Amino acid sequence: MKFKKFISKLCLGFLLLTIFNFSGSNVLEVANAATVPIKDTITLTVKFPDTVGEGFGVEPTDPEEIHMMINTEGRSHPHRTGWGALPYACVRTDTPYIAGYDYNGNPIWDVHTVSGWRQDFGWSTEDSHVPHQPSEVKKEIVEKYGQEMYELAEAAGAVFYYDDTTPIPARFLTGDIGEFNKRVNGTTGRYSIYYKDTTYTDRHCENGEKAYFYRNNDFFVTATFDVEWKEPEDKQGTGLGRAYWELERTDKNDLSEVAVYSSFKGEYDKHVAVRNIKHTVNLDTKHVEQEGPIEFTINAKQVQNKDMQYGFEYEYTNKEIGWVCTGKGEDRECHWDDRPDWRAVQKFELGGSIPVDHQQKKAEKSDKLDSILVKKWVVGREDKYGPSKESKAYYEQYHRAEGNEWQDEINLKTQTTLPMTPGKLLYSVELPSGKHKDGDFYPLMKTQSSGTYKAAELDESLQAEFEDGVQLQQKVMKDMGMKGDQREFEGEFVSDLFFTASGTGFMSGYNYAEKVKQAINNDQALPSFAQVVQEGAAKGEADFVQYTNVPFEDEWVFTSSEEDLPHLQRYSLPITPYSQLMPNETYKNQLELVDMGLSDLSFTFDQSFSFEHFLFGSGYDDAWIIEQPESRVPVTEFETVELTHEQVKKLAKAERQHSNNKIHNFRFVDRTFPDKVREIRGAR
Repeated sequence: MKFKKFISKLCLGFLLLTIFNFSGSNVLEVANAATVPIKDTITLTVKFPDTVGEGFGVEPTDPEEIHMMINTEGRSHPHRTGWGALPYACVRTDTPYIAGYDYNGNPIWDVHTVSGWRQDFGWSTEDSHVPHQPSEVKKEIVEKYGQEMYELAEAAGAVFYYDDTTPIPARFLTGDIGEFNKRVNGTTGRYSIYYKDTTYTDRHCENGEKAYFYRNNDFFVTATFDVEWKEPEDKQGTGLGRAYWELERTDKNDLSEVAVYSSFKGEYDKHVAVRNIKHTVNLDTKHVEQEGPIEFTINAKQVQNKDMQYGFEYEYTNKEIGWVCTGKGEDRECHWDDRPDWRAVQKFELGGSIPVDHQQKKAEKSDKLDSILVKKWVVGREDKYGPSKESKAYYEQYHRAEGNEWQDEINLKTQTTLPMTPGKLLYSVELPSGKHKDGDFYPLMKTQSSGTYKAAELDESLQAEFEDGVQLQQKVMKDMGMKGDQREFEGEFVSDLFFTASGTGFMSGYNYAEKVKQAINNDQALPSFAQVVQEGAAKGEADFVQYTNVPFEDEWVFTSSEEDLPHLQRYSLPITPYSQLMPNETYKNQLELVDMGLSDLSFTFDQSFSFEHFLFGSGYDDAWIIEQPESRVPVTEFETVELTHEQVKKLAKAERQHSNNKIHNFRFVDRTFPDKVREIRGAR
C-alpha cells in the first residue's frame, strides 16, 4: 500500500483523520500545503494486553498461588497482567461451654465456634493509572491496526492512557459476569472478564485456611496524537508541452493565416489527484480559455507584430485522505482512504509570450537578387517545455538551385538578348507543427508565385502590349523532400514569349505566363510546345500584317523543338537607330516576384546590363555589323542585264507600289519585291 512506500522517508507524512466526515458532499477546507503545515489527529483504542483470561489461558485457582502473587506484588508471576486480588485467612475460635447437665448432674460440655475471613492488603496489576508507550501495547496495535499504524504511533511519540469512556463489550454485560460488571464496574471503562470469591459462610472455615477474591479485569487504553504532513519535494507540479504559432495556408486561394497551438500536460501520475486544468491563449482580440489544448487560426495581418500570450495551470494534491478511524472501544476501526485530500492543494502555473513577428506581404527590394536570397523570414515561433523551457524560431528561405546562372550584372559585347526569368530557385521551410513533413504539404497558393519583368526599353512592336511589363509565372514547384529538418522545393519561372522573324527581325509577344497560370489553376496540363508555336506564330503573323500592312513572308526562329523554349523567353535589346540605349552605359531591367513562400513576399531586384558596341551601324557607330553603301573592293566581274521598255515601265510601277516601311528603320518589311523584280525581268 502507498503508506509503506513513504514510511521510511516521512514517518509522519500521512493524514490520519477522525475529525472529518468524508461521506456525502462535505468539502474540506482548502489550504496551501507549501506554507501552512497540515496537522491531523488520530485516536487509537486498544485493549490493554492480558496474558490470561479470555483467549489468553487458564486463570489461577490455587489459594496458595494467589496469596503468593499478592504477597510478591505480582513479581512471582510477571507474565500475568490485568488481575486484582484480595487475600483472606480463616480466623476460628472454638470456645467450650456447659451446654447442660446429665442425669447424674454432670455438666455437658460443648464448643462454641466462631469463624470468619480476615482480609489482608490486596494487590492489583491493572495499571490504569499509568501511561503506556506504544511498545507496551505493540501486539494489540499490530493485531488490530497493522504494523504501519504501530510504527506511525511510535514515531509520533504516542502515549496510551486508560479510557474510562470505552463501552464494556456486550458479551460481558449478560449472565452472571454481566450482573457483576453492572453492579461493580458499570457499563463503561474497566470491566471483569473473570472473577471468583472462595470465601464461604455456610460452614465454618478452619484455622489457617486461605481464601481469596480474584478477578481478571480488562480495560482499553487510548492514544491521541497529531501527525503533520509535509509536501514531498520530488512531486512538484510540472508542465510538459509547447505553445507556438506558424503561418499556415488554410485556403489554397488566399493568403496564409496564423495558426495558433497551445497544448500542455502535467506529470499527473506522480500526484494523488489533479483538478481545474486550464489552457489560455490571448492574441490581439482573441481570448480562448479551456481545459484541453487550444488550436485556432486567425488573420495574419491582424496579429502581425502582436504578442501571443499563453498559459497553463492546474491544481494538484500529493496527499491522500489517509487513515480514517471510526467506532469506539473494541469496535474501533481504521482504514486507509485513498481519495485526494484537497487541503494540501498546490497550484502549478506556467506562461509566456511569443512575438508574432511574421513578415507577410513584406516587399524585399534590392539592386541584386543575391542580396535578397541571403535573407530568411520567420514563419513560426515555439516555446517548448520538457520541463525546462526552450524557445525556437522557424524560417523559410530561398536559394539558388543547382545550375542557376542568373547574373545580377551583365556586360555584353553588343546588343544581344538577356534572360527574363531568375532561373531555378530552391525554397526551404521548417514549421513548429511539423506539417511541412506531411506528404501533401505545399506552401504556395494554387496560382503559385508570379511577377513581372520590366525592360529598360522594348522593341517598338512590343511596347504597347507589354507597357506594364512582361508577365512571369512560376510552375508548380518540384518537391525535393526533406533535407535535415527542412522541406525543400525547387521552383522555376517562365515568362511571356517573344517570337522573332528570321528575315525582318519583327518581334511578337505571346502571353505564355498567363496560359501556364490558367492551366495550373484549372488542374490542366501545361500548354504543349507545339500548341505554343502554333498559337504564337499565328498571332505573330497577324501582328506583322497589322504593324506593316504587308503580307507575312518570313519564318520564326527557335520554333523547332521544346529545347528552343528558353530562347523565346529572352529580352532582345532594341537595335533601331532611334533606341535610347547607348554603348558603355549601364541600364537596369527590373524584376518583381510576388506571392513568394508562406509569407506571400514580394522580391524586387534589378538586372543591370551594358553593351560595348551597336549591333548594326556605320563605321562611325563602332558597330559589329557595318553597312557599306559603296564597295571598297574593285568590281572586276559583273553581269549585264537588258530590259525592254515594257519591263522598265513595270519595274517603275512596282517601285512606286513597293512599301518603304522598315523594321528597326533599316530592314524593309516587304520581302516580296525581289521576287517581283525577278518576275518582270523574266529571271528564274
